Amino acid sequence: MQWMPEPYARVGVWRGRRVWRSCERAAPTTGGSRMQQLDPRDSVFLYVENEVSKQIIVSAYVFAPDGNTGSRSDRNEIGRWIADRVAGIDLLRQRLVHVPFGLDHPYWVDDPDFSLENHLVFHEGSEWDEVCTVLAATLVQPMDGARPLWELHVFTDVRGIEGVEGAATVAALKTHHAIADGMLSAQLGRHLFGSSPATPDDPHPVAPREPLPSGFELLVRAVRSAPGALNRLVSGLPGVRSAQRELALRCEQGQYTSPVAERPRTVFNRPLGPDRVFGLAVFPLAELRAMKAELGDVTINDLALAVIGGAMRKYLDEAGESPDGSLAAGVPMSTRAARHQVSRNQFVTMAVDLHTDIVNPVERARAIHRSALDERARKSSPESIRSDEFVQVIPGFAIRAGLWMLGRLPARERATVGWGNTLITNVPKGAADLKLCDSSVAVTFSLCALVGPSGLGHWVDSVGDILTINVTADPRQLRDDDRYVELLRGAYAELESAIMNGAKA
Repeated sequence: MQWMPEPYARVGVWRGRRVWRSCERAAPTTGGSRMQQLDPRDSVFLYVENEVSKQIIVSAYVFAPDGNTGSRSDRNEIGRWIADRVAGIDLLRQRLVHVPFGLDHPYWVDDPDFSLENHLVFHEGSEWDEVCTVLAATLVQPMDGARPLWELHVFTDVRGIEGVEGAATVAALKTHHAIADGMLSAQLGRHLFGSSPATPDDPHPVAPREPLPSGFELLVRAVRSAPGALNRLVSGLPGVRSAQRELALRCEQGQYTSPVAERPRTVFNRPLGPDRVFGLAVFPLAELRAMKAELGDVTINDLALAVIGGAMRKYLDEAGESPDGSLAAGVPMSTRAARHQVSRNQFVTMAVDLHTDIVNPVERARAIHRSALDERARKSSPESIRSDEFVQVIPGFAIRAGLWMLGRLPARERATVGWGNTLITNVPKGAADLKLCDSSVAVTFSLCALVGPSGLGHWVDSVGDILTINVTADPRQLRDDDRYVELLRGAYAELESAIMNGAKA
């Protein structure tokens, strides 16, 4: 069974390959062009960008040659492998067209000039440290808006990767957040690196790709839809305010637990600079599963959060800036199983207490588990869902205007930050059955976008029996990223020792 990115359905073949078409409501066609307007959730990632905060994520895979006789693939082989699979993913063949003056959300359209050569970038003979530097730099390099917003960076003959013997190939899929969230990016990876491309089995060919719509057509459409959009905005405000009041009341009554709204500001919570650094720590997933089984009332993600919280606290202690109170993290929660949505970004962000004020790592992991359960219940409540859905009725020009006004407010130096000090994303990539030509996946890792006021982000990644904790940071805030990675390893060892010694006792 071939993978189908939700909300997509198979409707035809293109050049002998199966093609997936978007099932979201298409806008009325003009001149025969097929378009889908961006969901407001996806559009927000375009609007919040600025010079030092590009909304880009990188999902990467390390491929090692199969067996002792395996050989590394050359550029032509890799190019053919990727071309065979990209031909079956319309999502990667669509580009944006913007409405003049930003009066409405942009549209996805088929790129009539699509060429894989514009998206496939090769790098050769790199040491691991060089790969980290290059990938960190891509997070702040803008993407060409006249093309589909993705790139695949391929590094061949890479040495020095933790957990991988000899030379390997690194394939890093760079996408704009408007195209895909972490879950959808992982699904794209499974399709790009599946053992075989889609096979043709539908007799109905896809219609030829049409020219791009004109700015005048999009402007007329936006002007016509503006009154209805404003009406939906105004009529929706009382409902969202009511939902927020109901949720606050239920929290006061103890039905849900509201997270602490203010957290201590740390060196990780300063205005973002223009540079990024990246590092990772590799852990055996089997050990984490054994630790989870021993504790019994935690998840793998809880253990990862406990490790990260311990490393953050120790780093700040060493820097002489121990926080006065516990730190917290923004943790994305997928909504795919609970809500019917057509956006490519289907998640809400929980505010999870990392309980960094608890010294004992086992007690900290259990406290994190309770906090995560409380926050998941709150964010899954009908009142929270009604409040979160309000973004669906906000016109593009209203979101832009709101962000513009917020950006003009005078900056105030405060001793606290709202809700969280860092971002922690967890996206498992499943079984280690991914391939690139004659090589098999060994490790996976990811880099995340940073959004102020947080200059430190984490991505928990896993494939097969290997889990990685990945660190993306502003070097002006995380001044010693190598030391921080060492502290992650130390916090893991401390947690494992506490759990296993407790089991022996």
